[in-house]
Amino acid sequence: MSAAEGQPAWVLHRRPFRETSTLVELFTREHGRIGAVARGVRRRGWSGLLEPFTPLQVDWRGRGDLKTLTGVEQPGRGYALRGGSVACGFYMAELLLALTRREDPHPQAWERYAVAVDCLAEGGDAEPALRRFELALLADSGYGLQLEVDRYGDPVRGAQRYGYTPEQGAVPAPAGEEGVVVGGDTLLALAATEGDALSEEPVRSEARQLMRAVLHGHLGGRRLRSREMFRSLRGY
Repeated sequence: MSAAEGQPAWVLHRRPFRETSTLVELFTREHGRIGAVARGVRRRGWSGLLEPFTPLQVDWRGRGDLKTLTGVEQPGRGYALRGGSVACGFYMAELLLALTRREDPHPQAWERYAVAVDCLAEGGDAEPALRRFELALLADSGYGLQLEVDRYGDPVRGAQRYGYTPEQGAVPAPAGEEGVVVGGDTLLALAATEGDALSEEPVRSEARQLMRAVLHGHLGGRRLRSREMFRSLRGY
């Protein structure tokens, strides 16, 4: 029987199991996504801890696909997300559930997830953090995007328009008639690990459109509930 102790984790999803237990999907720093059963959550005082957007440290045991939680602690404060921020948080959770396998670490996505939750809690513009989370998740999954050079190996130029597809990368317009048409400034802003360029139009809208198209291909047509929720709240 294998065991893990003191693993940093976030709750992605939870549902009741039998009378006194809860099934949870956790996103952990070192082990990736973990499915686990938490037994006797009320008796153990875990009911208020096993919630989304609450940073946890967890212990578990078990060799199968479904572990058994043996310890749950909250080392820091939880995040009270509201309105559109809740929808964004659930959106990230849905992407992780859809695009990752259990016990497959995603270290870049883990770091970007935590940054994005913090941005959402602060109530400011979280779109740059969301875009960088999406990029990190794709990169960790082996589907990283080529953003700094075009299909032909030439550096992307900020003033140039491009047609972008994951299969070909960026193709300079007007030859690049397929995919999502974006500016070079947008591709370079997505390639940057920091900065506020992703908050400015038209880069902001183009980056969102491009990432939505790329992720749609990997989701296999799966509809995300969080996207519908966000659209109803803010016209996303």
